[in-house]
Amino acid sequence: MKCILNKNIVNPLRKGWLTLLNRYEWTWFITLTFRDLPKTYTAINRAKQFLRCIEREEKCNIGYYLCMEYTLAGTPHFHALVGNVQGVRRLTWMDRWKYGYARIFGYDVNRGADYYLTKYTVKDEYQNGWYDIQGLQYCKQLTLDKING
Repeated sequence: MKCILNKNIVNPLRKGWLTLLNRYEWTWFITLTFRDLPKTYTAINRAKQFLRCIEREEKCNIGYYLCMEYTLAGTPHFHALVGNVQGVRRLTWMDRWKYGYARIFGYDVNRGADYYLTKYTVKDEYQNGWYDIQGLQYCKQLTLDKING
């Protein structure tokens, strides 16, 4: 049996998170993986330390929505939306992630990253995950015409 995703039928809590996330201008979509198998708290500390390092070294305050999930092998990995890093060279930071593999893309609102990441917040039909949201005051808020249009 094939499962078809209908984005018009969305958990109301998830819709609320999408509304919140879509109010902000995100700059990057990040994926962080690990070579080793760190404990959950170690993985979280490494990911948050990485984001703090960007802030410190680039001398900018960032906002982020950070989510963790587990691979089928049980290894944690992260996805994040990051804002207020315009002009920061993302490839430099891909090379700076020393724990595994990092992918950093320019955020494209049409690619569905916001929808994908909200599964960790609502934990509806998905496995358990973890999320953290920080620094939204540093992200540019979009005007209503850009949110609705």
